[in-house]
Amino acid sequence: MNTIKQLVVLIISLFLYQFVEAAENKLTLEPLYGVETSLVRYPEPARYVNRATYGARILYGSTLLSGELEYTEAQSRNDYPSTNQKVLDKSQRAAVGVRSTLGLGQFLGVYVRAGGRASQGKSEVTTAGVTETIENPLRVDPYAGAGLQIAFASNLALNAGVTLIRNDENHYDSQYTLGLTARFGKL
Repeated sequence: MNTIKQLVVLIISLFLYQFVEAAENKLTLEPLYGVETSLVRYPEPARYVNRATYGARILYGSTLLSGELEYTEAQSRNDYPSTNQKVLDKSQRAAVGVRSTLGLGQFLGVYVRAGGRASQGKSEVTTAGVTETIENPLRVDPYAGAGLQIAFASNLALNAGVTLIRNDENHYDSQYTLGLTARFGKL
């Protein structure tokens, strides 16, 4: 089991333990699907690509201040006919941070979030039928984002958000997500 998956299991266990101990807080689960613009390093020169991303986010705490844990995966494939190359890029990410939601009425709210995201992955570069696998090193980058929540019931909502992640090129990757929120605990 790789390091990111071990970290995710440990943090989920801590969240669940805290949930049992302090039932006045809420546990929120958000399955995520989205589109991101991300820096892909291979083939050189590095370039930005758009790709789908999916995963889940767990929030624990009050509406005003919650801790969050997120796990996402993304994959893209780009063909470069001029150089006879195909590049398959895969990323796995775990993020830990805080989130604050402000209600704008009974069914509408906005949120802000910030934290750190660890990512790793690999790129498979195929040139003239020969495939080379390049492991991308573990990186930790800060992130910040905002979003909008529309509630359908006291424990079910739709949310849409954008998150900016600073990469090591001193630029920002962007991630646009759409999620369905389910809350557990006292409301």
